[in-house]
Amino acid sequence: IISLAYSLLLFSQSSPITLNLLDNYGVKLVADQLSAYFILTNALVTMAVIFYNWESSKTAFFYAQAIILHGSINSVFLCEDFISVYVALEVISIAAFLVIAYPRSDRSLWVALRYLFISNVAMLFYLIGAVLVYKANNSFAFAGLKGAPPEALALIFMGLLVKGGIFVSGLWLPMTHSESETSVSALMSGVVVKAGIFPLLRCALILEDLDPLIRLLGVLTAIFGV
Repeated sequence: IISLAYSLLLFSQSSPITLNLLDNYGVKLVADQLSAYFILTNALVTMAVIFYNWESSKTAFFYAQAIILHGSINSVFLCEDFISVYVALEVISIAAFLVIAYPRSDRSLWVALRYLFISNVAMLFYLIGAVLVYKANNSFAFAGLKGAPPEALALIFMGLLVKGGIFVSGLWLPMTHSESETSVSALMSGVVVKAGIFPLLRCALILEDLDPLIRLLGVLTAIFGV
């Protein structure tokens, strides 16, 4: 409910809200109208999942992991540098692993471990790309992409395309979503994959050459999904 209210607040702001954690050498968070759309979606889907399970036998552990997942997804929508996004995406992977494995059946545990393994491998490529961006600009900020080598962009994109299930990079995701419980599948399909898509949009806004590529991948993913 707080996330929902905050997203509506962002829509009313004419300029982005910036917050520096740990002074100027810490983490910079930026909330704008682009963030608002994703935070609003995250809030609505998470609320729907919690209400759906309200009368079920789910324990406090499930709800705790759902809220951790909700918060870590929101943090991706606010981060302004590659390392902060990396940390948030890794927390998402762990929280998603726990909610997928919640039934504790052999099948759910196997699917959850498979999800965790593929996500971590994808994030390894992403991390190497982020290091190359830092090497070129002495900064992990998204703006550093302008002076980064093409290898850095390719590695970052590889990680995010797999994490976001974009086009053929998402062939590994249907099994994870279909084998999860109904409410968990809604979380995974509704907002978890958006955590991988959002940084791609940020990159496209910084590098104009990427804009048509991102649009093309979006259309192809929509058609391929149908």
